[in-house]
Amino acid sequence: MKYQGSCLCGAVAIDITGPIEHVMYCHCKMCRKAHGSSFASFGLVSKENFEISGIDNIRSYKSSAHVTRTFCSTCGSNIEWNDSSEFGDGYRSFALGLLDSEFEAESEEHIFQSDGVKWGKCCAS
Repeated sequence: MKYQGSCLCGAVAIDITGPIEHVMYCHCKMCRKAHGSSFASFGLVSKENFEISGIDNIRSYKSSAHVTRTFCSTCGSNIEWNDSSEFGDGYRSFALGLLDSEFEAESEEHIFQSDGVKWGKCCAS
């Protein structure tokens, strides 16, 4: 398995050499604001399977006690959601929108759905 991706301007690129182990769709207010959307989509990858280039273009924002969000300083694309608590041990959580490679998630969940907005429903049931 190999996945590649980049930010909108191409200044930051990611290479993933292992499985994307889990996908999270977060509906919390902070993620909605950070992504400018009704929810944020993140992929979870083992640290040893994740490489990032263009780090001079990455800026960060500490959005809460344990979370730092990174983004491209040129185009503003979301890059990562870094959790310094035990939840983030051994993993990198990246914005799925960066991917140029297709993949099918085997494990996914929606979190903080109770914080979701009424206008952000993506699919009819």
